[in-house]
This record gives sequence, C-alpha cells and structure tokens, in this order.
Amino acid sequence: NYRTLLTVSKGTLHGIGVNMPIITDAGLVGYITEVGATWSKAVVLTETATAVGGYIERSGALGVVEGTYELRTEGLCRMVYIEAESDIRVGDKVITSGIGGVYPRGLLVGRVSAIEVDEASRTLTAIVEPAADLDSISKVMIVTEYGVNEEASDGTE
Repeated sequence: NYRTLLTVSKGTLHGIGVNMPIITDAGLVGYITEVGATWSKAVVLTETATAVGGYIERSGALGVVEGTYELRTEGLCRMVYIEAESDIRVGDKVITSGIGGVYPRGLLVGRVSAIEVDEASRTLTAIVEPAADLDSISKVMIVTEYGVNEEASDGTE
C-alpha cells in the first residue's frame, strides 16, 4: 500500500511544529503538515502538495522537486524547471538546495531515473526515485531546527 500521509507519535509536547522536515537514514521523506499535543501528520515528497528546491549533486543543476498525481502511485516524483543545457544524467543524486526555508540544504532526495525534454518550455524534467523507501517507513527523524550556512546559500559549495 502506497502512503502519502504519515502519522507520527510526537507533537507539540515534544517540540514538533508545522513545516518541519522529516527524514530517515536513507534520505528525505516529507514535512509536517498538522500537529497535535502528542501526534503529527506529514505528507511525503511524492504527494502533489509537496515541492522542494533541489540540485544535482554532480553538476549543480537547479530545479524544483515536486509530487504529481501520475507519479505518486509509482512512488516517484519529478524535478522540473531545469535549464535545457544543464548536465544531468540518469543515476545523478538529487539534494535539497535549502531554498524555500522548509528544508535545510544537503539532504538526499533521491536519484534521477529518467530525463524528459519539454520542447514547449525548453526545460528538462527529471523523474526522481526517492532515496527513502516510502512504502515501508516505520521510524523517522524530524528536523526541529537547523542553521543556514551563508557561504553555501548561493548554490555553490
């Protein structure tokens, strides 16, 4: 059974708040959308309501990783708005860029499994297989706070 909504057994009594990222040891899962005293609900990154700034680790190509209705049933998401001349390849790692304020920079999102050319917008779209196994999540970590490295906030390392 494919999941797009998770319930976590921690809430405001444990310092959990809305928009906090959820990860596993394998990579990014999603973010908290609703919080009670002893529980939280979260959506996974393949859900249509999610988007995260990302970049290709090998080349630095930037884009936005988002869930789509068509891909979520396959456990996949896509990276859009990638410039047409960007250097991306199947197998490349997709990492969070830190742009947008919800997710810190440097979390593994997944790997590129396919690349499509959008002739109309002259951009590339990468199909991304999440690093975290979203079908069998039993334990997660919630990132309650993180600092921003100003030197790396421009997309370079």
